[in-house]
Amino acid sequence: MMYKISGQDVKRSAVWVSIRDVICDINFHGKTVYEFGCGTGKYTAKISDLCDKLYANDISSLMIEKAKEKCSDKLNIEYINASVENSGIADESIDVIFGAWVGTQCFDNELIESIEQEFSRILKKDGTVWIFENYLRGEFTQMRGIYEPSDPVAYFIDKLGRYGYCLIEFTPAYWQFQDIDEAKHICGFIFGDNAVTFFDKNGSPIMEDNIAIFSRAK
Repeated sequence: MMYKISGQDVKRSAVWVSIRDVICDINFHGKTVYEFGCGTGKYTAKISDLCDKLYANDISSLMIEKAKEKCSDKLNIEYINASVENSGIADESIDVIFGAWVGTQCFDNELIESIEQEFSRILKKDGTVWIFENYLRGEFTQMRGIYEPSDPVAYFIDKLGRYGYCLIEFTPAYWQFQDIDEAKHICGFIFGDNAVTFFDKNGSPIMEDNIAIFSRAK
């Protein structure tokens, strides 16, 4: 069974708060930023407050519209409805590239190569890239029913290390819902039947997660 959901149903869980706290440690001040995979604007508004100019990208026009609604009072955001590797941004014009939880959708080797070429094209000479990604181990990964490598660090390094990324840190986090029904309602809509089955078996509205943070310079 799939669930219908509205923006009113989504509660901000501790995992979002945790990442927002880490975002504040990145030097966005006075910078031009490219956020790829902005989604509904979870972090877009926060980054907008910290930077000078923000390009918010998503391949989904629906997500772009949601982000615009959420950030309607922000005047320094330009939205780009395109794939990550086709930003259309001018060469060497970006100080910081940021993406959260987009990597697991982009880990095809050929696609990574195209994306990294685009990042190198638009980054200034002293620019940096920051990627926040699920650690691919634990309850959040189990709930999604996705591939869980035996050594997540080696998996990420194999995918990203060749482009100069370093693992900065792991940040423990968790999702907390009001009750099991809310957990199944929200996660069932986003991730499907596997998520509903997970919460039925788990019996708790709290789900552990871990965030891996990677960065590289140009």
